[in-house]
Amino acid sequence: SASTRFMSKLLVHRVFTQLIVAGTRRHARRRPRLNPPKPRLAVAAAMDKNPETNKYVGYHREEVGSESLVGTVKHFDCHAFLVHGDADAWPSEEFDAEGDAAKTLHDAIKTAAGEHKSGVHQFKPGTSAVGKVKLNLSETGARGAAGDEAGDVIMFPQMRRHRLGADAVNDPAKVADFVRRAVVSGDDDAGEATSHRAHLFVCTHMKRDARCGVCGPALIESIRDELKRLDVADDAVAVRGCSHTGGHKYAGNLLLFIPENGLAAKVEDAGETKGVWYGYVTAAEIPAVLERTVMRGEVIPRLWRGSMGMRPDEHEAAAAAEAKRIGEPWPPLKTPCDACKVEGGGGGGGELKDIEDVVVGGRVMKSVETDRDDDVSKCDVRVGSDGAASLAGDEWPPRWLDRVAIGGMVAGLAGMLAGVVFDR
Repeated sequence: SASTRFMSKLLVHRVFTQLIVAGTRRHARRRPRLNPPKPRLAVAAAMDKNPETNKYVGYHREEVGSESLVGTVKHFDCHAFLVHGDADAWPSEEFDAEGDAAKTLHDAIKTAAGEHKSGVHQFKPGTSAVGKVKLNLSETGARGAAGDEAGDVIMFPQMRRHRLGADAVNDPAKVADFVRRAVVSGDDDAGEATSHRAHLFVCTHMKRDARCGVCGPALIESIRDELKRLDVADDAVAVRGCSHTGGHKYAGNLLLFIPENGLAAKVEDAGETKGVWYGYVTAAEIPAVLERTVMRGEVIPRLWRGSMGMRPDEHEAAAAAEAKRIGEPWPPLKTPCDACKVEGGGGGGGELKDIEDVVVGGRVMKSVETDRDDDVSKCDVRVGSDGAASLAGDEWPPRWLDRVAIGGMVAGLAGMLAGVVFDR
């Protein structure tokens, strides 16, 4: 009937109109993607210029200071660093690349030790002159140190540099001979004394974890700037980037190899070399770290994760005693971390826990939810091949809803036209 046809047209018209209105509203509410500024932001600069990147993987992420650092360093007696390229080129698993010098040295030490567990080559008592060995990579280039050459192996607390050379370090036979002499036998005549009295290493291993990849380079810049401000001689302290140390969630991770009594002591009174590990280090902590730890040999209990040669179960008593000696509160105050209080969030057991592959293929795999306006936007921190970190978020409302709305408009228009045609 005529009334039925009229009602059909009216219904089609109303549906078509509502779809147009809905689509227009959604378009008006669209939030742009959180692309990085152009030109792309460098990782080191991201600490200050990109608050979103900083919020998720930088100094100001909520997990910083949220957990106790007591006993978070596995026991080992000797720390060796292979000078080997830049962190930007290191794979996530730095000792797994076939034919690479890092794997050649790692495998040679593992063969001699018989076991590699928890990041440490587990030499049994009496089988190694230097004890249990931890191996890391050390950067060349801008985040390396003067005098370093590819293929060098620097060992602590021995303070010895072994110049294997870039070619020899890829030769399994020559590397095995080095391990036999320097590690198993502990040949004191092997290598040469390091030219620097103190050595600082910062984890910058971006492809292993974005937190270290963002905090590390920024921390190196801050340390070097503060050393200049303090007028510390260039040949006194070496500052380098290094590979995964364990404990991504504690970034910035800083390893210090210094005289027992610090650089301020006379050489003859400085004492033996000790290795101190710090976590949750930010730029604000650097003046205290340099003045107290590097210059005077003191540890800062609130940052102290453990030390070379110290067992995890020995650390808490040592940290408490040091805090009491210098009059600092113990245990140290923790910062709030809401994400850590819920299952699957924060450093407490999910979202940002100490997993081995937080970054895979240059992208943080875990999404982060954050309230924006009245909606929830899911965001990822992405890391480009050039080492730039940025926050990239999905648009909300998502584009697929627009496609549905557009499809509905087209269908409504087609229905209206069909109605007009058939009505005739």
